Amino acid sequence: MHKSLLLASLLFSSTSFAQEAAPADTPAAATAAASAPAPSTISRIRLFGQNGATAFLYRDSSCIRGFFSDGVEKASGSMGAAFSSFIGQVSNESLGIPETETSLNLSSKDGLLSKAYFREYEIPAGKPSSLRLGFQNVSSFYVMHGVSHETRGASCSGDISFTPRAGADYEASFSWEGRLCRTGVNEVVVKDGKTELVPVPVTAAPGC
Repeated sequence: MHKSLLLASLLFSSTSFAQEAAPADTPAAATAAASAPAPSTISRIRLFGQNGATAFLYRDSSCIRGFFSDGVEKASGSMGAAFSSFIGQVSNESLGIPETETSLNLSSKDGLLSKAYFREYEIPAGKPSSLRLGFQNVSSFYVMHGVSHETRGASCSGDISFTPRAGADYEASFSWEGRLCRTGVNEVVVKDGKTELVPVPVTAAPGC
């Protein structure tokens, strides 16, 4: 009889301990899950502008819409941006993208009644966004690896689309192949304390 009571008591104690221990683990697991960082769903891009430049952003779009369409970010080429650049009162708008050679030397790109500036935007990651880029005199606007293209053509333009990686930063660009100018996008990569520009694949963006 005593043995039966002892066995029942031990079983009851074990069951009670298991019931008490299980809830204690649940909040800890929930806290660990809650503290895990959520995957980023955005990227950022820097666009340059001044009088004579066009820089339109079409978020979450693989095509180019009209000038007056909804959802078009006019970093450069709108009447307001042109006037601000004309009177020299335009300022940079940064979201924290690391500085590059181009952004650090913008003052050297200033022209007569044409102050250079940049603006940064958030764009959805993993989805295509499109750009309409152009400039009437790229030589006074863009420097790559310390080399100014002062004797190149007088204009450069293009409609392009690309798909950004989650959490990555980008910068619109102009590049030269012989006498042919191309518009493009570079990823801004910080490595060993130095900022590098890495070209990313782009495709031609058709009209919507």
